[in-house]
Amino acid sequence: MIHVTDLRYAWPGATSDTVHIPALSIPSGQRVFLQGPSGCGKSTFLSLLAGVLAPLSGQVRVLDTDVSTLSGVQRDQFRADHIGFIFQQFNLLGYLHAIDNVCMPCTFSKLRRQQAISTYGSILESAQSLLNAMQLPPSLWQRPSRHLSVGQQQRVAAARALMGQPPLILADEPTSALDNAHCASFMAQLVAACTAGTPTTLIMVSHDDRLAHHFDCHLTWPSLNR
Repeated sequence: MIHVTDLRYAWPGATSDTVHIPALSIPSGQRVFLQGPSGCGKSTFLSLLAGVLAPLSGQVRVLDTDVSTLSGVQRDQFRADHIGFIFQQFNLLGYLHAIDNVCMPCTFSKLRRQQAISTYGSILESAQSLLNAMQLPPSLWQRPSRHLSVGQQQRVAAARALMGQPPLILADEPTSALDNAHCASFMAQLVAACTAGTPTTLIMVSHDDRLAHHFDCHLTWPSLNR
């Protein structure tokens, strides 16, 4: 799924690399937990994997595509087709209903639209199935996302990332705003959704090592980043 070689990135004005990973390989279907303190570069690494950022040097291969050589437009389309991203701040469109936010990936990706239709019969039925899987009550599906609680918005963001069954899910501190009970429930639902049918590769970054037991592989940022 992912092969990284001598990956380097530094924010403008920085005196040292924010990210320097000599080598990393992650097989398809694996669930990887990347732990490290806040501000250490974990989110930057996810953005490099997703093509949101371009590396200063090195190679990032995702699904046998060298993302680091693509243009900005090509990286955007590759991400829309193959990667579901759960952002730390969710990045939902507040004026759209919850279910419309979930359907949004199908607007930007023909591949995910076709997958949603072939699996569930329609985009709407696919979105409804995902919201059910994330245990968001149907009474909230037509509510603007800005009127949902943090935990409810989180479930919508996860369902949106899973829409159209992308092979790779990247999750950036998705439980940081949840209490322990809601965190445990969300993680159980996310892992179940990623393991249903064809296993989805899941990479999640967090500072909370209590979540590590949900994953196949536990990496720590100081040992990964040189």
